[in-house]
This record gives sequence, C-alpha cells and structure tokens, in this order.
Amino acid sequence: MKGNVAKDYKDRLFRMIFNDREKLLELYNAMNDTDYTDASELQIVTLENAIYMSMKNDVAYVLHDELFLYEQQSTKNANMPLRCLFYVSDSYSALVRDKNIYGTKLLRLPSPTFVVFYNGKQKMEEEGELRLSDAFIKKQGIPNLELIVKVKNINMGNSQELFEKCRPMRDYMIFVGKVRKYSKEKPLEEAVEQTIRECMEEGVMADFLEKNRAEVMKMCIYEYDEEKQREFDREEGREEERQNTLREKARADEAFRKIAILEKQLAELMK
Repeated sequence: MKGNVAKDYKDRLFRMIFNDREKLLELYNAMNDTDYTDASELQIVTLENAIYMSMKNDVAYVLHDELFLYEQQSTKNANMPLRCLFYVSDSYSALVRDKNIYGTKLLRLPSPTFVVFYNGKQKMEEEGELRLSDAFIKKQGIPNLELIVKVKNINMGNSQELFEKCRPMRDYMIFVGKVRKYSKEKPLEEAVEQTIRECMEEGVMADFLEKNRAEVMKMCIYEYDEEKQREFDREEGREEERQNTLREKARADEAFRKIAILEKQLAELMK
C-alpha cells in the first residue's frame, strides 16, 4: 500500500542539514555572494522551543551584525511576515535578555533578513516577496510597521545559481525530489529506502545520510496528520460540551422535580 510522506519531514530535514555551521555558512555565501570561510563566526540562534500556535522557527543565525531567519515551506503561506515578526521578536528578546532595555543607552541590534525557501507543488515564480503591511486593514502611505520576507523557489528548474554555489541546498532538493517521485510509484518505506540508497551511491548528502540514515528514514515515513489531530481535539471538545449540557439538563430536571413536589405539598396544605 502506498503511504504519504510525513508532511513536515522537509522542515525537519532542512533544520538537520543547515544547523551544521559549515553548511549554513555555505548557504550564507551563496545567498550573499561572499566567500567567508570561518564558520566559528556564525552564531546559530534558532528558537528550538519557540512555539506559537504549533509553529516553530527553522533556522536562525547571526553573522557580522546581521540576523538571518530562514524558513522552508512546502505550501504557500501569505502569513509568513506575521510569523517572522513573532520569530524575530523572540530572537531579539533572547539576544538582549541580559541587557537593560529600560536604560537610556541605545541597544544595538543585528539587522534582520527573512527568507522563505519554497519547495511545494504549487506553481510559484522563482523569486518574490511578502510584506506584513499587505495584511493591514487600514492602509498607510508609509507603514508604521513593516517586515519584508524574500521568497525563493528552490524546486528543481529554479534557483540554478543558488544550487551551483551551495551544494547542500542542491542535494537537499535532489533528495526531496526523489522521495516525491518514488512515493507515487511504490510503498513509502521502499520509496524512502530507494532514495537514500541512490543518493548515497550518487554522492548526494552521502556523509550526512551515512551518519543519520536511521533518523532520516524515520522522519520521512512517520506521518502525523495535524488536521486529523485537530479534528480529534475538536471532537473531544464537542463531547465534553455534550456531557456538560447533559449534566446541566439533569440538574435542571432535578430542580423542576423538587419544585413540583413543593408545589404539590403547598397545594395540599392550602386545602
């Protein structure tokens, strides 16, 4: 039987790959046309436990007075600027945790850059941007608050220059493409196993897969259907509400029964 690849495996795989400083520095160089070599200068500040309505930040890091927040997305999401606003707020809070924000001295902050790497099935231009101000109900000539997210389509056939400069990103998308292709043709476990085997034979993420093969296999075949879970939670809520209604009705019926008895007793006394 064919299975569905875990909906969030691409997020977790992206985080696993690019939480490595060397690979993250390679991605930085590719995105910024630089050639830095000292990965120790890069400070990863990903918010591991930052959750807002089940959302987590993928990769965040500081380098040379700049804060970069990278997100991998397999679906179009017009709310990414709002999500990034939450992420950057928490990131800044963490960066100035030991400083006096109530003092008179200006606290210096790294300049933020927000990028979404899109690899979903829906068609999308190679590059685009999303703005927080697009969500404002009342438009302002110059928004008092703005946040711009760069969106980059990394599906094969796009972002060729990025792939040429950053092999980890290219290899990541080759892996994703193979899983996507083979899971349509055969049972999921076989599809993932074939993808891992082929990638290792072709030198695609070979070292990474050799070290993390079991974990990658697990994250690809483990399916957590969030929509089903939400429906389950809603059903639990509805059941609890039904039980509360029944209890309230039982209490009301008992009260009416007692009132009826008192009225009957009162009628007997008045005869």
